[in-house]
Amino acid sequence: MAKVIFMHFDEDKDGIYDAKIGEPIVRLAQENDINIKKFACEKNGEVLLSVEHIFDEPTTYTEDEELELLTKLGAIDEKEAGIAQQYAISPKVRVASMLLIKGDMLVKPYKKTKEQK
Repeated sequence: MAKVIFMHFDEDKDGIYDAKIGEPIVRLAQENDINIKKFACEKNGEVLLSVEHIFDEPTTYTEDEELELLTKLGAIDEKEAGIAQQYAISPKVRVASMLLIKGDMLVKPYKKTKEQK
């Protein structure tokens, strides 16, 4: 089991939730009535999440499709995508529909920085 902390989604629903390893984050959110979709990107409707692994970051292969989408949306740059791919580490921003829970994590709505706008 993993612990997933939802933060800054809904004051009443934010908190720690138990999740199965390999469970989609979208399913966990839906089962606990956490509306992550209200933070969907205006450009394409995808929900981007800021993800921080707690304790040791699990080695995680991120699919090329997700890295390309994150790059296209300006959430990460080509260098970050290359590092994620080469070293099998997860970028700090993930596409909710493609994110599987691999360990304890803190999940927040993604907000672009001034440099990314």
